[in-house]
Amino acid sequence: MRKYYLDNLRWIIILVLFPYHTLLLYSSIGSYYFHVANSAVANAFILSFAPWFMQLLFTVAGIATYYSLKRRDSQEYLKERVTKLLLPTVAGVLLVIPISVYYGYLYSGYTGSFLSLWLTIFTNPLYYLENGIILGPLWFLLYLFLISLVALPIIMKYKNSQWRIPLEKVTIPKLLLLIIPLAIGNFFLNLYPEKSMVQFFLLFLFGYFLLSDDGVQEKLEDNRWPLFISFLAITIVYLVITLPTIDSAGNAASASSFSLETILYLILLKIFVNSILWLGVLSVMGMGKHYLEFKNKITLYLSAASFPIYIFHIVWINLFAYYIIGWIPSLMALQVILIMALSFVFTIATIEVVRRIKGMRFLFGIKG
Repeated sequence: MRKYYLDNLRWIIILVLFPYHTLLLYSSIGSYYFHVANSAVANAFILSFAPWFMQLLFTVAGIATYYSLKRRDSQEYLKERVTKLLLPTVAGVLLVIPISVYYGYLYSGYTGSFLSLWLTIFTNPLYYLENGIILGPLWFLLYLFLISLVALPIIMKYKNSQWRIPLEKVTIPKLLLLIIPLAIGNFFLNLYPEKSMVQFFLLFLFGYFLLSDDGVQEKLEDNRWPLFISFLAITIVYLVITLPTIDSAGNAASASSFSLETILYLILLKIFVNSILWLGVLSVMGMGKHYLEFKNKITLYLSAASFPIYIFHIVWINLFAYYIIGWIPSLMALQVILIMALSFVFTIATIEVVRRIKGMRFLFGIKG
């Protein structure tokens, strides 16, 4: 039976990207392509979601892979990963992200043409890749594709073996111990700034092997409020500790030398942040299972359109931010509202246009 709450969690998290990437422009933490202001409210919003919400998508992807491989063989699964993840990533890098870069550069004083910038990007791709410009938010689709490739042989070997994880013995305290490998994994393979391939790989595997089980999902539902209250509590502590340490350039205060104390501090900080991550994943899943197990025309549409929304949203956020900030430069709240609302409407309109062009919809993994 299809788990509609997982579909609903996916599109809800992706819709969070509209306020997230809009407010990122106003934060001192960083942004995609241009920076407008240093707002404490924007910083608080970003820090509240950054530790866990994209991580939840990787976990849900692992669970979805469990159900997908029940009705597909490995070759069909790989084909679906190529058409849904790899091809849209390539198309997005070539056709979508450069537009986002262009409006960011215009805001920063760039005076050249779009074609000139496009040619510059793709005649020196390694520079723009290293600086995170050429991928932008499409890092998620590329990471998920690569993780799916690496995880598939492990999954197939497990499916073909006689040994099974005793899922009936999985308890909430045992699940919470997974904070430790997540914290350790966070140090490795940060191929994209502050985004560990190892950590996302572990989340994908935890989703497939553990959280896909009905019994485990029921335990999360039964314990949703203790998990969620714990998640909120440590998130508040994190904000109280972290917000005052962020300077106007978005840098958190840190020790300048790598002493034993510094290393221990970094390890404890990683464990703390990964506690937010894992409690966020577990508690939101528990809440979702209890409150989001439903479907209607809107939820089914948003579920089907979730990845295309992910691909196109950043273009419209940057475009409207560039013009709206110029039109009403002193009204931040109104700017944010207009950027979010207009970018959402135009993102959906873009999907509907692309859907009607056969070759284009294939490139972006959109069903007709």
